Amino acid sequence: MKILIVSFDKALTDSLTALLSEHEVFVAKNAEEAITLSPKEVDLIIFDAISGAISEDEINQLYEKKFKDSKYVVLYDELFPVDPANLHPPNKVLVKRDLPPEEIVKEIFKEKPSEIKEQVKEEVKPEVPQQTQQPQAGKKGKILIVSFDKRLTDSLEERLRNEYEVEVVKNMKAVKEKGKEVGLIIFDAISGTIAEKNLNELSADPEVREKPFLILIDELFPIDVDKIDLKKKDSVNRDAPVDLIIEKAKALLEEVKEKKEEVTIPQPPPVPEMPSVEEIKEEKEKPEEVPITHTVDVFEAMKEAEKREAIEETARSIKEELSEKLSDEKFLKSILIETISSALYGLRDEIKKEVNEYIRDTLESVLREEIDRYFKEAKISEIVREETRKLVEEKLKELLS
Repeated sequence: MKILIVSFDKALTDSLTALLSEHEVFVAKNAEEAITLSPKEVDLIIFDAISGAISEDEINQLYEKKFKDSKYVVLYDELFPVDPANLHPPNKVLVKRDLPPEEIVKEIFKEKPSEIKEQVKEEVKPEVPQQTQQPQAGKKGKILIVSFDKRLTDSLEERLRNEYEVEVVKNMKAVKEKGKEVGLIIFDAISGTIAEKNLNELSADPEVREKPFLILIDELFPIDVDKIDLKKKDSVNRDAPVDLIIEKAKALLEEVKEKKEEVTIPQPPPVPEMPSVEEIKEEKEKPEEVPITHTVDVFEAMKEAEKREAIEETARSIKEELSEKLSDEKFLKSILIETISSALYGLRDEIKKEVNEYIRDTLESVLREEIDRYFKEAKISEIVREETRKLVEEKLKELLS
């Protein structure tokens, strides 16, 4: 049997590979690597879904892009569970990843393919949306707590339930459905980057985005709250005292309440007084005034509009041209080369001058040394004697002749 294990946990993959040694086992760190490097057909895929909702997307990628006929074994984490309703592969089974590797292998081969769908339903039951409930009498509003940490949710719920209607949810689907009906969302960001991704996803929903959020930050896996596009938000360390978290939550609710109260209700226009009979008679007797049309103002407004439109069109064309040029690699290279060339232009002349002077000085030195060496090696006295003898002979020949 061909088995593909998808996980970045080396200890887990090594243990499973050793236990499955009688099979042909392939290992990939993520869905992208599995799609790119693994064989086209495998019988079984063991997927380590430690990242919850993100893992759901990766499993669906494997199914849609390459492995439609494979059986899927999803190792899920209780802290970040996956929702089987969101998984596309029909032939799948869910197993807890914190089991010993030997138990995981037993679970993998325990079920028959025909029984897998029933096992998935029993293993993780998707949360059934509840019907919308009206706020309870005497309560100040509804608060939604999003967290897997039962200790945290119990302590918050215990402190808030006397004043507010409190509900706890654990997955994004429930947050999207119930978040539109509440006054405040307390979001536990213990999962770090996964929580940041989920918060950004919630900010894309116009109705949820308007709700105030109190984000509980974990120091071990911090997130950048400022980059999350939520209308009203605040943050506090999730390990802070419960009293401080409650205080922050109430402050957010009060601030939102005050802003709502500040909205002024437009007053109806005053009822005009009824004119007297004499005033009506005088009004009828007045000659009708012909309104003067402000043609000049209309033309001026049209000109201004045309000017603005022309400026906007010019700006758009410049922006498009600049964007096109910046995306052109050759254009960028030419700009870079031109810039470097202009910067080195003056330096090149200075270097050239320096080199010329250096060559001249070097040649003079070499020639001088060569001349000195020549005079040292040559027998100057013999040369002078020989030349003198030649001159004397020539003079004697002239005299004799």
